Amino acid sequence: MLHQDWLVVLVICGAVLLFFLIVWSLVLSLKLRQALKLLALLTPEGKGRSLDQILENLLSKQEENHMLLMSLENRVEQLHLLLQSCLQRVGLVRFDAFEDVAGQQSFSVALLDNRGNGVVITSLFGRNESRCYAKPVIKGNSPHRLSEEEQIAIRQAIEQPIGQERRK
Repeated sequence: MLHQDWLVVLVICGAVLLFFLIVWSLVLSLKLRQALKLLALLTPEGKGRSLDQILENLLSKQEENHMLLMSLENRVEQLHLLLQSCLQRVGLVRFDAFEDVAGQQSFSVALLDNRGNGVVITSLFGRNESRCYAKPVIKGNSPHRLSEEEQIAIRQAIEQPIGQERRK
């Protein structure tokens, strides 16, 4: 009788353990199915290949992408440096250079890069003659004497926000 009691307990424990293993097997089966679906989404060309081959291919592509990204970051840095010396800032002042000419036909225009280097060009328009001057600009200043209009044009160019239209 004692032997039968142990046998009943053993059968019940076995049945509970079997139930637990069946449930666990179903859960693992569902998780495996989800993982295989995700793997199929990641590698549509990977059908017929082993998981190891697919993962090696993904790692290789990741390394290629990393190298490409490093190359692009390097190129962006080079372009950023190049952009610093490109014409980015413009200042324009129109004025009447002579008393006998109206309509602000004369002008000074400053053409500068991001560092404040470039040129200021002044055109003086008169009834009988016109003159044009160009002076180098280095860091917002010129080694030549600047007129008031040229100084204003340079100041306008330097104060102009990059990437935005100049407002009147």
